[in-house]
Amino acid sequence: MKLSLTTRGFTLIELMFTTVLIGVLGLLIYSLLNSGMVLDAKNTAVNTSHQQARVAMLKMVRDLHSSVSLPALANASGTPYPSPVPASAEGIAFQQWRSGPHKILSGGSGPNGDYTTSDNTIQIKVTGASSAAPTVGERLIIPTHQIEGDVTAVSGNTGNLSVTMDNFLVAPGTPSSYQLPGGGWAIHALPIAISGTGSALGDIVCFITDRCSYTVASNTLNWNWRGTTRTAANDVTNATPFSAPTTPAGALYYRFVAAIDLSTADLQYNNRGFKSANILLNGQVPIKAQLTTYQ
Repeated sequence: MKLSLTTRGFTLIELMFTTVLIGVLGLLIYSLLNSGMVLDAKNTAVNTSHQQARVAMLKMVRDLHSSVSLPALANASGTPYPSPVPASAEGIAFQQWRSGPHKILSGGSGPNGDYTTSDNTIQIKVTGASSAAPTVGERLIIPTHQIEGDVTAVSGNTGNLSVTMDNFLVAPGTPSSYQLPGGGWAIHALPIAISGTGSALGDIVCFITDRCSYTVASNTLNWNWRGTTRTAANDVTNATPFSAPTTPAGALYYRFVAAIDLSTADLQYNNRGFKSANILLNGQVPIKAQLTTYQ
């Protein structure tokens, strides 16, 4: 008896069906992988954005809480707004303690070395290391006399340092005073006399402060300090995050000196073009101490 073998291949329909099935399965696998990569990139963008905002918020709250002045709403360059100020602003300016107290020595044009309203240079004895001495551009504060002035020149040694000041900030209407472009009133010489610097009953002291500010410009949050600018956060979506809390009657709420609404977004993490969900951080910063009166 003779046996015969019959060989049978795939039909065209079967080949087409198999190809389509493999293609569909491959497309599903690619779609799942791509979705996972998209979600991972977006989640990383959100985390990066949120972390940056949180770090910036913590630093601002710390600096504002440790300021020695009542912060003022400012423009993008850090200059305080004159009255009336906007409801929200691009920046906030304040002062930080740098050194002091330093003893004011006799050396004015008045009797016994007292300082008169024609003087604009005072002699001080620097407390602590020589690095505590004031430098040009800082501010000298005499709280007992409500005097604040910009340091324009420094000479001598730390035991007897001559500090020349300009634009002493004073109350409106003080004789010979003038209004500054950014608000406030100033005078070139001492607004009031300083007497008793040679008395043995007690010292008259002064402090040195730095003017600082946080500002938002071109979606960047900047920290401005001693003439330098550093980036605190990028991709800030709120151009005017700073405001001054007010009471229901509309007056400034001095218990809290500043409110911050900061939102950030990572627009192109790894160039994928995904925008993260904005984070809105709100903080009302309580005042800790007030050494200065003006900005």
